[in-house]
Amino acid sequence: MPKVRFVCLANSNKEGGRCLAGIMLDENHRPLIENGHPKWIRPICKTVHGEIPTDLVAGINILDILEVEILNFLHLESHQPENVLFWENSIRVVGQYDKSNLGAFYASHRWIFGNRGKAIAKEEIDQHNHSLMFIKATDFEVYQDTKDFFKPLTRVKFVYNGNCYDLPVTDPVFLKNYQANPEFVKGYTQLEMTLSLGVEYKGWYYKLIACIILS
Repeated sequence: MPKVRFVCLANSNKEGGRCLAGIMLDENHRPLIENGHPKWIRPICKTVHGEIPTDLVAGINILDILEVEILNFLHLESHQPENVLFWENSIRVVGQYDKSNLGAFYASHRWIFGNRGKAIAKEEIDQHNHSLMFIKATDFEVYQDTKDFFKPLTRVKFVYNGNCYDLPVTDPVFLKNYQANPEFVKGYTQLEMTLSLGVEYKGWYYKLIACIILS
């Protein structure tokens, strides 16, 4: 089975487990480039939504360099070409990526997944050829959306390429820190974020913040 290496840029909450994703690296830990963009990978399991059991990846940290053995490169859905089926027992940490080199991963797309909105309609999803991207935001606000009293959402308002976005956070480490102390984000001047498209929900694919790196 082929082995691949990637830097972990998401270990986020997903229905029933976690979503693990990152950018593939060569043998010298440099990002692989495909069609002018860093090449993403999302290892998935044979589960309802492709989620990975939480206990399998709970100890994996952002910027860990991971190695996995691939069982099958999946292209069942055009908007998620990053998905690969992997052997669950093969995952291991083989190094740490230098945080100062994250600029090599920044996306160059004009929009976040093709539009200015919070989601993509089911009827339009086949027009998209990626579901992961990494960006930097210097104009941002983290806040708690309490419209649903029983399930408040932590969200981030930010500007990307001159457009305003307002997206929910699924990064479990950031959520834990924010819920313990909402003031912990003060003093930071920028966010580096992994953005992802969620699974279909009532005819929409919602945009999510799967990872936040403060700097």
